[in-house]
Amino acid sequence: MIQPGTDSKDVSPEQISAIANDVEMFCRANNVPRKDVAKAVGYSPGVITDFLKGQYAGNAGGVAIDLEDWLVAEESRRANKQTTVFTWTNVALKIQGVAQYCLDMQKVGLIYGPETSGLGKTTALKAIHQEMGPRRSTLITIEKCDANPTGLLKKILAGMRLNFDGNSAQKMARIIDAIKGRSHLLMIDQIHNLRFATEDRPFYYLMDIYDATQSAQLWCGTSDMVDYLQRQQKKTLDEPLAQIRRRIFPCVNLMDGSGGNGGGGEGEPLVTVEQIRDIFSKFKLKLTPAGARWLCALARVPDSGALGVCVHVVEYGTMLALAAKQTSLDVPMLKRALTCGLTVKRVDAIICAVEQLMETDLRAAKSA
Repeated sequence: MIQPGTDSKDVSPEQISAIANDVEMFCRANNVPRKDVAKAVGYSPGVITDFLKGQYAGNAGGVAIDLEDWLVAEESRRANKQTTVFTWTNVALKIQGVAQYCLDMQKVGLIYGPETSGLGKTTALKAIHQEMGPRRSTLITIEKCDANPTGLLKKILAGMRLNFDGNSAQKMARIIDAIKGRSHLLMIDQIHNLRFATEDRPFYYLMDIYDATQSAQLWCGTSDMVDYLQRQQKKTLDEPLAQIRRRIFPCVNLMDGSGGNGGGGEGEPLVTVEQIRDIFSKFKLKLTPAGARWLCALARVPDSGALGVCVHVVEYGTMLALAAKQTSLDVPMLKRALTCGLTVKRVDAIICAVEQLMETDLRAAKSA
């Protein structure tokens, strides 16, 4: 949050407080003793303790700068160690590519998928935020109750761990001061919920933040968001909203170019069998080879719930399999678990689609 090259005397009390809070949270989350922090940054344990309590009488700005540098490096190091926890599916890799482009080129990008959840958008954003750390990224999720300027600004400030008191102008100034001049990515999940705001004011606020900071943003939502922007232009001839739509680049449909997902398209599938095996490798029971292929096809059936429903099926299927004293999770048990969450008609349609996809994959493999 401190701009590179800032003199220690120009570090604001709010920035000092925010860094102290970040270090405290990081140390608690990772069980890092204060004496280890002090050793890493070259201060005595007493200085670090007083700084974190807000009682340091010395050059607090200098300590804040040093602690921020340490925190950035430590977050990056720990994030790299944790990459095996998350499986980078093809969808997640596509999201990561857009996020990196927006950050590098200082753009406002939009990624979107179908109205149904389960593609793994939110999980991918969390993984990206973990890798970048809070200094280089902020991740917020918009709920319907946040669909107003005040709700949006509070969410952003809370995501940056900044005070969200004051009026809208003061909140905006605080956000701008925190990210201006920095390489920072503001990621907004469930952006489509802002459609419920009066006069679309939150969208204008986001563009005001971008104009004032030239700091990258990545909006993530459903295709409803794209449809809304287009519909509003035609419905109200709202030129400012049309300007917003034109300034969003890239605008990426996560389903485009995804082959084998029920639409017969060419390209990489949303998820591969190898990725399915990796995702569920940490569960109590291993998937049989046929079970992994079946889940891979299930994740690719349009409107099935994608990876989200696969997780539910594996979790419940594991319980059923253990009760039946099975040592692995096979297709019959996965099908049985699926029937516990959907109507019979819906289950039959999905299982039929899964089998058709598996047959298509088999023919493609034989002809290759």
